[in-house]
Amino acid sequence: MRSLIYLFIILFLLSACDEDIVEYNSTEKFNSIFDNPSEGINYTPLDVIETNEGGYIVLSKLANNTIFVLKVSNRGDFQWSRQLEPQYVDPIAGLVQQGDKYYFIAATNPNATSTLFEINDLEQKIEPLRTYDSYPNPLAFNTINPNTYLLLTYNDTTGMVLSKIQDGFAMEWARRFDTVKLTDQNILTFRRTKKEEFFVGAYNSGSVLYFNGLRGNSLNLTYTNDQGIQSGLIESQAQDKINSITEIGSGLLAINYFYNNQSYFVNSYSPIVQDTVEIEFLGGGNVRDRLSIQKATSAVIPVGNSEYLVNAYTTLDGRIKLNFYDQNSGDLVAIKYIGGIDPLAVVKIAPTQDEGMIILSKITLAGTKERINIFKIPKEEILEIL
Repeated sequence: MRSLIYLFIILFLLSACDEDIVEYNSTEKFNSIFDNPSEGINYTPLDVIETNEGGYIVLSKLANNTIFVLKVSNRGDFQWSRQLEPQYVDPIAGLVQQGDKYYFIAATNPNATSTLFEINDLEQKIEPLRTYDSYPNPLAFNTINPNTYLLLTYNDTTGMVLSKIQDGFAMEWARRFDTVKLTDQNILTFRRTKKEEFFVGAYNSGSVLYFNGLRGNSLNLTYTNDQGIQSGLIESQAQDKINSITEIGSGLLAINYFYNNQSYFVNSYSPIVQDTVEIEFLGGGNVRDRLSIQKATSAVIPVGNSEYLVNAYTTLDGRIKLNFYDQNSGDLVAIKYIGGIDPLAVVKIAPTQDEGMIILSKITLAGTKERINIFKIPKEEILEIL
């Protein structure tokens, strides 16, 4: 292990006032902060995925942009971690699973070549599996449907490139878009500082693909067909941008976006995929208490026979706000805040196998130490919230 991690865990039991010994079960909640006493070591968590046995793998990068992978148990206990060699840098969100292995994309120096890495949880190993030599500067990676994927890359001669990755991780096709010329240093800076604004995805069983990337002088959302041929666009100007998109079923999307220095959320948007739409016409409600420099994200959380759209963002006072919307009516039915003295920045929320919710965030301790925070809300507590 290249980096020793000291873990302090705060376990909040469901029966906190009961003096009897409470036997652990997988639905209890936990709040785990992973600390390192070394000076100058900061972590930026990027993604989390639940493993087959109910644990969690967290992908992060360090302050020097190298790769750090952490594995915790189903109760938030540290199991193992790895820091990769310094030539591997700039991992991107998009942990995926095939069988009992897990995969992610990062860059390999000196040419920032897109590289696929395999995580073997059982053997606690991480290895580069294959490189995509003509596709530097990876920006986004995601699943289209089981075992097929989208990869977004960029270079200064072809601009944005959207690629489809087949089962087995071979490239099926690649499509270039508008050329945006930047110096190499500007490319590097933009990739490292704006990474969370790049994303790719698919809906309607993969018949519609989309990516959020540089088009012209701003970030725009591009729709394509299943072969990567552009069909539509959500156009933005200057600092306006879409922050996240979540498919909520029936061809509808939930969208967080930023327009005219204000944050907005629309919980049921019917996309116009065959035309260009300006971002100002997306609609939705103004989110006045959101800290706009931090990420906003959403997920569909099944609980029993019902489903809830949960939208999460960092508030102005450094907490995470969870807004629960009924999937059938679209009504806001509950709100929950997470956090306290040390500020949190939400990274991802996702449903768990036991109908709970996992929340990955970055916590800043003592004003300077950026650490990984994983918070589990069990099904029982979600039902109480609702």
